[in-house]
Amino acid sequence: MKNVKAIIALFGGVASFRHVRLESKGFMPLVVETIGPGPRGLPMVSVAHYYTQNGDAMRDPEMTFEVSPDGTFSPVSYTQDNMGLYQEAVFTDDAGRVMVRPRLVKDLTAFARQWDRNLKDQGFVDAARAEAQRRAATG
Repeated sequence: MKNVKAIIALFGGVASFRHVRLESKGFMPLVVETIGPGPRGLPMVSVAHYYTQNGDAMRDPEMTFEVSPDGTFSPVSYTQDNMGLYQEAVFTDDAGRVMVRPRLVKDLTAFARQWDRNLKDQGFVDAARAEAQRRAATG
């Protein structure tokens, strides 16, 4: 998720980042936000396209990632509301043990790689640069 990482870096990096909503003409808005610790206790980031249906925010899709100290994004979950789909690749069981579904991690990693490239091609990194400059100018 090098492009998502670049977006977060424009706003100070994972340690200080909270939330950004980005728009790029012709595409659903993209929201990137920190959402607390993940199953392994690492910072967790949500990346999602949203649209509204009957007044409800719908994720199309949303992926959550734990971010390791070296900046590696590891997939945790995938949600697609319009399909009623929620998949957890990494979670804690009732005993507090971290459980991993390796095949799902592999599939989500492949999807995330392609999605990350698409986000750049769709103009979201440029939109983030513009938003970061706007925020810096308005202090």
